[in-house]
Amino acid sequence: MKPINKVDPILVKSNDVFIEKELRPFLKIPSSTRNNQGIQETKEFIISYIKDFADEITEYKGITNSLMLAKVEGKTKRRLLIYMMYDTQPIKNEEEWIANPFGAEIHTLKSPLDVLGKCIIARGAYNSKTPLICFLNVIRELKKNSELRVSLLLLFDGEEEIGSPTLLEFIKEKKELFKNCVDAYYPSTKQNLNGKSIIKLGYKGILSLSINISSKNKEPHSAFSGMIPNPTIDLISILSLIYSNNKFHLETLSKPYEMIKEEELVLNELLNVIDIQSLKEKAGIVQVLENDQNLSFYNYLFNPTFNISSLKSGFIEEGLKNYVPNKASCNIDIRFAHKVSIHEIFQEIEKKVNKFREFNLSNVELVKNMGYESSRVSKDSILVKSLIESANKLGVESELWPISPAAAPLSKIQHVLGLDFITGGLGIGGFAHSANEFIQYNSISNTRLSYYFFLQKYYQLFEEREKI
Repeated sequence: MKPINKVDPILVKSNDVFIEKELRPFLKIPSSTRNNQGIQETKEFIISYIKDFADEITEYKGITNSLMLAKVEGKTKRRLLIYMMYDTQPIKNEEEWIANPFGAEIHTLKSPLDVLGKCIIARGAYNSKTPLICFLNVIRELKKNSELRVSLLLLFDGEEEIGSPTLLEFIKEKKELFKNCVDAYYPSTKQNLNGKSIIKLGYKGILSLSINISSKNKEPHSAFSGMIPNPTIDLISILSLIYSNNKFHLETLSKPYEMIKEEELVLNELLNVIDIQSLKEKAGIVQVLENDQNLSFYNYLFNPTFNISSLKSGFIEEGLKNYVPNKASCNIDIRFAHKVSIHEIFQEIEKKVNKFREFNLSNVELVKNMGYESSRVSKDSILVKSLIESANKLGVESELWPISPAAAPLSKIQHVLGLDFITGGLGIGGFAHSANEFIQYNSISNTRLSYYFFLQKYYQLFEEREKI
């Protein structure tokens, strides 16, 4: 890699000032997805920050919040697409926080995380306002010193925490805006507590559904249950047609996942180094379905999952009330590594629901909320190589995972735009969506430096690829 002497020392020397003058003020903005005022302030902060170095900024009205695109010119005609999200989850159970969720205060976490020393506590500190402003700061310094080599297209999503509905439609309807993009990168802070850089070579797909069932009756005494429809029992029956006894009853997801050779190699290497027990402890898991640790970890990565996130029906107050409910509802998310479309999965579920309707009196409503397919990137891609090299430059070892058990709307970027994408970067943080979300203070310097080295290495490998 050609040495760069201007920006590297600037990033190191300015780190404390950056944290106090830019990062903490940004984290103090209450930017949960449905907080209109907070979202507007966050958007204005970003636009004000990038207007001096972005060559073109365009805002597109979203279903809930705006989507923004900004072009930043480097030395290449083709662009690297940079995805960033500026919304966060709302605050729940504020009494569990050790500090104001939007105070961006500096504290030491409770044991065993007290070993991390000073941490900034704030919603969005980890997921993912710290990576966003760190990356923009690096671009600003590169542009200021005429050192930005690769041209960028910055994509700011204000609806990620509700499934990115605007983004999913936007990239289909506005594909021409991305025609000069060659790859996609999502800046993040992906070091584990041991300091390793975690790089996941894909994401599971997800299908989110709601099932709502109702009858025309009021809510009579349960003595009448033998002669009237019961929406609660009907809901349980439908759910058992889809999934029961830890098994899917769908042809699309009932077959075992078939790993490709690269996935087998990456998984075997990972199993030799990963501390699965520590992973479970960090997540607060004490009971598992499979006692064999390696098999349990395989299931975690590759098995499709069926989760009921909410289930509502009947009398939920104290005491007893023997009556027949007239409505029942649930929200479901299905995650899958299988190479299958959400349309195929939904169609199979819909057939089962329609069959159920033929023989039952309850009104059944099946709603597809959102979804996207699974995605992969090769470990030999220049995105992955750039992340590994940028971590190596800072003395950090990388750990490759064949897939993430989580899902990400970025999968649509691969399926619709045909771009490889990766998420990664240095920095230690955690408790996304939970109380006391944090970023370790002393790791923020490496966050900015890792993005800087990533861009330099990516440009070098991009140029070599273009010459072939």
